[in-house]
Amino acid sequence: MPQLAPHIFEMLYARGVEHAFGIPGDFALTLYDALADSPIQPVVMTHEPCAGFAADAYSRIRGLGLAVVTYSVGGLNMVNAVAGAYAEKSPMVVISGAPGVRERQEHDLLHHKVKTFETQKRIYEEVTVYATILDNPLTADLEIHRALDYALTFKRPVYLEIPRDMVYADIQELEHPPPPVKRTDRGALLEAVAETVEMLREATRPVILADVEVHRFGLQEEVIELATRLGVPVCSTMLGKSAFPEGHPQYVGIYNGEAGDPRVRDIVEQSDCLLMLGVFMTDINLGLFTAHLDPSRTVYATSERIVIRHHEYTNVLFEHFIRELAARNDLPRFDPSTIEPMRPRVGPDEGRITMSGLLYELNQFIDENTLLVTDVGDALFASDDIQTREGTSFLCPAYYTSMGFGVPGVVGAQLADPRRRAVALVGDGAFQMTGMEIVTARKLGLKPVVIVIHNGVYGSLRAMGHENAEFVNIADIDYAQFACALGGCGVVVETAQQMRHALQASRHADRFTLLDVRIAPDDVSPALRRLGELFAGRLRG
Repeated sequence: MPQLAPHIFEMLYARGVEHAFGIPGDFALTLYDALADSPIQPVVMTHEPCAGFAADAYSRIRGLGLAVVTYSVGGLNMVNAVAGAYAEKSPMVVISGAPGVRERQEHDLLHHKVKTFETQKRIYEEVTVYATILDNPLTADLEIHRALDYALTFKRPVYLEIPRDMVYADIQELEHPPPPVKRTDRGALLEAVAETVEMLREATRPVILADVEVHRFGLQEEVIELATRLGVPVCSTMLGKSAFPEGHPQYVGIYNGEAGDPRVRDIVEQSDCLLMLGVFMTDINLGLFTAHLDPSRTVYATSERIVIRHHEYTNVLFEHFIRELAARNDLPRFDPSTIEPMRPRVGPDEGRITMSGLLYELNQFIDENTLLVTDVGDALFASDDIQTREGTSFLCPAYYTSMGFGVPGVVGAQLADPRRRAVALVGDGAFQMTGMEIVTARKLGLKPVVIVIHNGVYGSLRAMGHENAEFVNIADIDYAQFACALGGCGVVVETAQQMRHALQASRHADRFTLLDVRIAPDDVSPALRRLGELFAGRLRG
C-alpha cells in the first residue's frame, strides 16, 4: 500500500512538478522529511507570501506548481498569494502540515490554532477550487485524484491538509481513477464551431483577441495555426501578454480599451467578428471598462463558458473548442499583408534615463531566451510597450494586482524554465515588500536580472490624481548597494548609456544583477499616463 505524502509527491512529480516552494514548521517537519526523500526539490523561501508567488509563477509555466507550508502561521500567511493564483487561474497545489488526528482529539489548545482546527481549511475554501483534509486512509487517494483533476481542469489552486500523524499512513489505492469532473458534449461542440465558422465567413474585419487561458491551457500552437490559416490580426490584453508571440507578423499589440494604444483599440472595436479566446473581462484588462465590444459580433470562449453572439453552449471544454476550430478545413482566408505589426510607443534617450528610454533599452535587450516577470504599478502598465519575442515569455498579476509578485515570481519562473534568462521589472514600492527574496536566487545559484524602477513613490497611485499626496511617497533605499550586500551585482543607472551597458553586462554575470534605475516621480509610461487620467476622472465623479 502507498504511503500518503510520498504518494502525493510521486503523483505531482509525474505531472511535471520538480520544485516545492515553502517554509518548514513544526507541524510540517514530517511532511518536509517526506518531501526531502521525494524527487521534488524543496525550495525554502524567506516568507510564505513569497512561496505562494513563486509557486504561482512556476505553475503558469509548467502547468502545475506546489507550495508546502506549516499550519496556520504558514498557511494563513500565504492566503493572499493563493487568492491571486485563484483569481488569475494558476493551478498550484497547496499542501499544509497540521496537528495530528489523535492530538486534535486529546488536546483542544494546540499552538497555531485560531478558532477551530478546521479554520485554515475553511479559509482556503474561499481561495481554492477544492479543499480537503486528508485524515482518512480509505478515501485519501480519491481526494488526491479529485484535487488534481479540479486543478488541471479549472486551472485554479487546490488545498490538501495533512495531519502530521498521517504523513506516512498506508492508504488504499484506487483501482481506477475517478471520472473527469467535466466532459465535452460532442454535439454541442460541433454546433459551436460551425456557428463560429459561419460568423467568420460572413465577416470582413475579423480579429483574434488571444488571452491568458490560451497560455494556461497550453493552446499557443493551436491559436498560432488558427491565426495563420485565417490571416487575421491578433492582439492580447496585459494579463494574456505573450499568449501569442509578439514577434509574429500578425500580432498588433495590447488591447486595453480607452487606456491602450488607439491603433489597437480601433482594430478590435471595429471588428465585425471578434474571436475572444480565453479573455478575462476585467477592469484592468479592459481599460477600466472603457472597452466598446458588441456581443452580437463576438465569439467569447473561456473555460467558464462558450458564448457565440447570444448563444451559450454548455458542456464544451475550452481546449476542445480551440482544437476543433483550428482543425477545420473550411476556414475562410483573409489577406494578412495589410496588417501592421506591433509598434511600441517608446524611443531611445540621449542623456538621462526616462521611463520611455528604459522600455526602449529593455526591448533591445529582450530576445527569444528572455522570460519577463513584472510586478504591478507602472511595471505592469508599461507592458503595453514592451515587446517580447517568444510565446509564454511574460508573467504578471494583471487582474488581482497584488504588489510583491515580481521578485519571488522571477525565482519561480527561472526554476520552471531554466533554459531562459529571467528578468523582473518591479517598482521600488513592490521591491520593498518582497525584494529580500533575491537572496533565495543567490542561494540557488540563479542569475535573474532585477530592474527596479526607483522613483521614490507609489507611481500608479500618484498618477491617479494624487501627485501632492504625502502618503504615496515611500522610504528611499540604495538598491544597488543592497544587492551587493546580498551577494549580487548592483548597478546604479541614471543614463540611457548606463542602462544599455548594464543590461549587456548582465548577460555574462555569474550571479543575479540588480539595476537601480533612477526615474523622476512624474515620469510614467504612456499607458499609465492615460489610465491615470481615466481613473482620476472617475474619482472626481
